[in-house]
Amino acid sequence: MTTAKVVQQLKISQPQAVMNESEFHGQLTIEVQKSALKNVLNYLKSTAEPGYEVLIDLTAIDYLLPEPHTQIIYLLHNPTNFERLIVKLSLKRNEPLPSITDLWEGADWYERELYDMFGVQIEGHPDMKRILMPNDWVGHPMQRDYALTEEPVQFKHGVKPKIPSEIIPYVQWNKKNQ
Repeated sequence: MTTAKVVQQLKISQPQAVMNESEFHGQLTIEVQKSALKNVLNYLKSTAEPGYEVLIDLTAIDYLLPEPHTQIIYLLHNPTNFERLIVKLSLKRNEPLPSITDLWEGADWYERELYDMFGVQIEGHPDMKRILMPNDWVGHPMQRDYALTEEPVQFKHGVKPKIPSEIIPYVQWNKKNQ
């Protein structure tokens, strides 16, 4: 069954789950309700016909406007017909996300990375702790409003280091409007 047919079948079986559907260069993306996330992912993985058995990636994008929120992105793969499907949803800052480690064990480290880098709280995760940053690190570096650090670096051959706060337009705009 093609991905387009799977999405249509999903919309029939769970009409409130899919909020939006889009296609870009042949890649289908669906946006789902947070409350239906586990049901949708379980359907896509466990039902024999869709067969999206492989979680290729789980990542996020942080946004500041119109209000701070994080978009969670699941990239699924069907090893039978080699098609992929992107499932995404938006969360407000500090809004918890249900763990999917019971569906894909490999989601363990992806979810830890979401917490560590983006500050996404994962409910039901078996071992939620930092994975990339030191345990005593304060904050989440991939949030757009995370403060830039400027540590001096010694370069060879007389190269002068660039100061992030002087070359990034958002930081300059933010300083002017404070």
